[in-house]
Amino acid sequence: MSLRHMIVELPDRPGSLGQVTTLLGRLGVDIRQMRVLSRDGTVATDEFVVSVPGPVIDRTLPELLEEVQGVRVRSVARIDSDSGISGAIVTV
Repeated sequence: MSLRHMIVELPDRPGSLGQVTTLLGRLGVDIRQMRVLSRDGTVATDEFVVSVPGPVIDRTLPELLEEVQGVRVRSVARIDSDSGISGAIVTV
């Protein structure tokens, strides 16, 4: 499994985060860490550290997430090591 750091914008309304996390779970993606970076009443920006199960999901994850209405993936970065969340982050 590969670790990825993602910044995702989504509508700031009830259920939006649930749609994103449900999709991640259905894809077999393990959420290691998540936090809300900002919200303004219209858009929320969330940070995820996830473990991706394979190369196909890894390559298509941003597009799959953006199929959820109002979701925009701002960045995806590879985390070099599975030894810890605080490992070096390298932009993909």
